[in-house]
Amino acid sequence: MIRPLIVVCRTWFLSLLFFLYACRTSDPSKSGVLSFNVPANMTLLQNLRNQLGTFEKQNHIKVKLIPFTGQEKLYAMMAAGQPPDVFYTNTVVRDQLAAEGRLLDLYTVVAQDPFIHEIRPVFIERGTSIDGGWYQFCDWTFTYGIYFNKSLFDRQHVPYPDSAWTWQDLVQYSRALTKDTDQDGKIDRYGVFIAKHFVSALETMNGAVYPANALFFELPPESRQALQSYLDLMYRDKVMPELAMTQAQGMQGAQMLNSGRVAMVAEAVPNLDFITSLTVDWDVAPFPRMTPLTPRYFRSASGGLSISSSCRNPEKAWALIKWLVTSSPYNTPNPVLNSVDVVSGWEAQHPRLAQTHFGQVWRLSERYDGGDSRDFVRYFSWSSNAILEELGPMMDRVFSGQMSLEELALATPAINAHARREMDKALSNPSLKGVFREKIKASLQAYEAGIHDGR
Repeated sequence: MIRPLIVVCRTWFLSLLFFLYACRTSDPSKSGVLSFNVPANMTLLQNLRNQLGTFEKQNHIKVKLIPFTGQEKLYAMMAAGQPPDVFYTNTVVRDQLAAEGRLLDLYTVVAQDPFIHEIRPVFIERGTSIDGGWYQFCDWTFTYGIYFNKSLFDRQHVPYPDSAWTWQDLVQYSRALTKDTDQDGKIDRYGVFIAKHFVSALETMNGAVYPANALFFELPPESRQALQSYLDLMYRDKVMPELAMTQAQGMQGAQMLNSGRVAMVAEAVPNLDFITSLTVDWDVAPFPRMTPLTPRYFRSASGGLSISSSCRNPEKAWALIKWLVTSSPYNTPNPVLNSVDVVSGWEAQHPRLAQTHFGQVWRLSERYDGGDSRDFVRYFSWSSNAILEELGPMMDRVFSGQMSLEELALATPAINAHARREMDKALSNPSLKGVFREKIKASLQAYEAGIHDGR
């Protein structure tokens, strides 16, 4: 009779332990699941999954990775009452969601955290909305560069680009590198490829000034000159493949460089996916200067991570963000932190970079920070979508040679009229928090006062 009694007691004791453990781990403040809507490809997702184990054990929480498939999917998840806890936002999405009370003000979870002092102040400023709330952790920044195939330059006896080169040099080098290698009357290798989303950097380099959060569209002379120079690469000088051709072929920048189809390609610096996929002998140079003016190199500012206001574990969501920028191998050394030497850190992790001018490109961007002139930063959050609805198709026609820059300039009043109507609709949104409504009204009034004074 003794042995069965011992078994029963052991069973009861183990059941009690299990019950106590279950009660302890069911506390949402100590355990649970964080959903992270990750803006990354499947390879990065898998790498991140492999790296998260230590974080999950230390923080007693499971991280569910959800591939980011665009803001419409994000909105659908919110409409279904299942928003992710941590997700990527650009400045427009951030502001609009914050104005509806859907985002957590990060100051509510980091007020006593000394880590806040490790973040470069400019990145806190860039994540702050018009009401003064900090709704976005700008978890990364980068610049642009021109990657080039050194072997093709050597073969044609073309000098390598450097920090002093100009747009005229780029065109000259591209002409020498553009070849019909099999003499069939068709170009087999182009000198350069610059995707259309890099054009705003050329405008900035050419002296165009775009203060952040512009309410309406403008096309200043400096922008028109830069756009024309870009178009000339395809249609006058014929040293760059037409955009429609590259889209039809589905060729990415690394593929173009590796295959020898193109000798130079514009891409982000640093970009781990890009540099690890290159198989040629390559180097990187800063963007060429457009004019004798002091250069102004692109520096990103338009995206980061936000925490949902409905997140049940905001402190652990904040801990995840900190882990991403301090411990995740893919995101470190991270340039948003004060103590990080980006150049030496990246060269130590990726020795191939030390054989290139990566350090020069990065330091020039820090010395001559031209800001981020992309649409998400250039335009006001409540007029941006409306402007791009009208402007986007027009720019596609411009890049395909079907619309002139003069015609684009003439369309400005219609573009801005649509933007104004959409801002009026935004002001009538009953979900808009009062402080945001007043800030939007004040921006419109200041703009209209400036127009009146200009007259």
